[in-house]
Amino acid sequence: MGNTPTFCNLPIYLLLISMLSTISNAAEKFGQENARGIAAGYPGDEQIASDARVLFADNFELGDLKQWDEPRGSIATSNEAPHAGKYCAYAPMQRGENQGGDAIKWFMPGADKVYVRFYVKFSIDYQYNHHFVTLLANQQNNRWSAFGKAGMKPNGTYYSTGMEPWFAWGSNPPPGEVNLYSYYLDMEPDPKMDKYWGNAFFPSGPGKGVAASDQRVIPPRNQWQCWEFMLQANTAPEQADGEQAMWVDGRLVGKFTGIRWRNDMELKINCLWLQHYGYDGGDPTKQYWKQDQAVWFDDVVVATEYIGPQVAL
Repeated sequence: MGNTPTFCNLPIYLLLISMLSTISNAAEKFGQENARGIAAGYPGDEQIASDARVLFADNFELGDLKQWDEPRGSIATSNEAPHAGKYCAYAPMQRGENQGGDAIKWFMPGADKVYVRFYVKFSIDYQYNHHFVTLLANQQNNRWSAFGKAGMKPNGTYYSTGMEPWFAWGSNPPPGEVNLYSYYLDMEPDPKMDKYWGNAFFPSGPGKGVAASDQRVIPPRNQWQCWEFMLQANTAPEQADGEQAMWVDGRLVGKFTGIRWRNDMELKINCLWLQHYGYDGGDPTKQYWKQDQAVWFDDVVVATEYIGPQVAL
């Protein structure tokens, strides 16, 4: 019969086709979790700021915060066990004394798709915080236009998303599960209040998900870890084709689609807010407050493509 195929192999053939289709669909849905990022080409992040895709980078090795436009509150540089090199950033929070610290960096005019990767460590007995690291889209003639909008529904001329640990009203152990906390055109109001607080997106997508599910990701305390998230604007005013995603230690833990961020196509993502905020009057975690707690940040990179974890020298 030569090389003529026989029908006895048909079930195996169909099974293989089905498996390949499943793998392809999964790859399309979640992307390449272990894809080489920009950092893979710059061991130790050395010279990564010179890459044309990088919008901003700071490893804090200058021992100061002069690369940031607005350092505020308790944030400072520290030589206490950085992730790499000699220095990192340190943002303590003391009850009754401060509400943490933050540093703001604008990268005007910005881009329609932005990734930020940073290393973070929570203090060993850390509890919870109110808000954390955020990307914002501000108007070109007003770089503060996306700030101070808590509880308000965006009108399409600003938007933001932050990668934060969420306590889920005590259902999650400290420091809380990772989620994306977002303000955008079609966001939903708080069902219990006449306010538009940020909408939360929990693993694994493409929809919002729910808090404290079996897919939750609880980061460790007292350990350096790599966080990264991406924000991609929609392509037309009426199109809900915007996206966002987040990674922990290079593993994709959530990808979310179908988001309408803006109705002004000139509005770009142009600001990083390295924020450790809490112990404020509106902090919902008040019953869990300690006297003090802290986070450390290191090896921050903002880029227009996936960055990925730092690779060894």
